[in-house]
Amino acid sequence: MAVAIVRLEGEDIPLEHRQSGTTAVFRVRNDEGAVLYFDDEVEAAKSAVELSNAEHS
Repeated sequence: MAVAIVRLEGEDIPLEHRQSGTTAVFRVRNDEGAVLYFDDEVEAAKSAVELSNAEHS
C-alpha cells in the first residue's frame, strides 16, 4: 500500500489547520484512508514511514 505526503499552501489548507502565520501544512494519507496533518515536514515524513511500516507488518 502507498503512503503519500502532500504540501498544502494557502487556500488548500483545511480551515481547522489554518493559524496565524501558517503558510503550509503537510497531509499524510495512506490507501486505507488514514489522514494526518503536520506543520513540520520532518514529522510528516516520520509519520509516513511509520504508516508504511505498519502496512507491511
